[in-house]
Amino acid sequence: MARINPLDKEKFEEAQAQARKRPSVFSFSGLTRLHRLAGLILILQLLIWTVTGIYFSWMGREALNAEQYLHRVPPAQLSISEPYIIPMRQLHHLGDVYEINVRMRDDLPQFQVTYASQRDTRYEDGRLGADGLYQAWFDGGTGQRWNTGAVQAQRIAVNSYLGSGMFNGIYDVRLSRDLPQWAGPGFRIEFADRLKTRIYVDQQSGDLVAHRNRWSPVTEWMYKLHFMDYSGQRNFNNLLIISAAVFSVWFCITGILMLIRIWRQGGFVARPGLKYNASLFERLKSRLLGVSKKN
Repeated sequence: MARINPLDKEKFEEAQAQARKRPSVFSFSGLTRLHRLAGLILILQLLIWTVTGIYFSWMGREALNAEQYLHRVPPAQLSISEPYIIPMRQLHHLGDVYEINVRMRDDLPQFQVTYASQRDTRYEDGRLGADGLYQAWFDGGTGQRWNTGAVQAQRIAVNSYLGSGMFNGIYDVRLSRDLPQWAGPGFRIEFADRLKTRIYVDQQSGDLVAHRNRWSPVTEWMYKLHFMDYSGQRNFNNLLIISAAVFSVWFCITGILMLIRIWRQGGFVARPGLKYNASLFERLKSRLLGVSKKN
């Protein structure tokens, strides 16, 4: 279509009438409707992304992970002089063993076993990992299943704590809203400091799961809103965020097509020689240069 002067009333109305006759979705009016629809869907989520992004930048990585008082204890070295009891009978019942790691946990030797299947229902308490393999833990001194006690969990928590707060209690937990991705069971150890620090220790492995504090619920909600994943798993490949990405692409495409259509209709012409732009240039001259029509 040739570029049309919007003040040429007859031609402009004729072009508008021809555009209305075309039932195509890609007509100017159709593109406008689709562009507005995509904008209405995206505007709220764009606002949420902006607010949550500002929150993440303001808080910083350490505060987001509640690690202000976290002390990472370096792993203790294994002693080659001590005898370790390998749980051969238990390993036989687990199934296909892929890997066995020996490590120190609270100054005690521990076997971390990774396996693929379970052949005996007595050993169904193995934990399923993200890679589809199970994990189980054994005491390297006794050969029995590892089981973290309350005193040991408290000691692990205290060793990981750098704050000045006093110990304020230990509690058995199966699941926690603080850690929706953690399966439990374990312990929550609390400290009386200004951040109300809570430390989680896993019962099956004796691992320090995470630190949490008074800001953690707000942070979890910010992650949910930012990733559009309201399960709390922080999955950025869920259906909602994929749909938002598709609408964003469509919003950009329809916007570009609308700009091209307006340009072809002469909407971006800004030449002082054209009548419908003359008054604009006269006003600019009078305001910026102090030149009036009389002069």
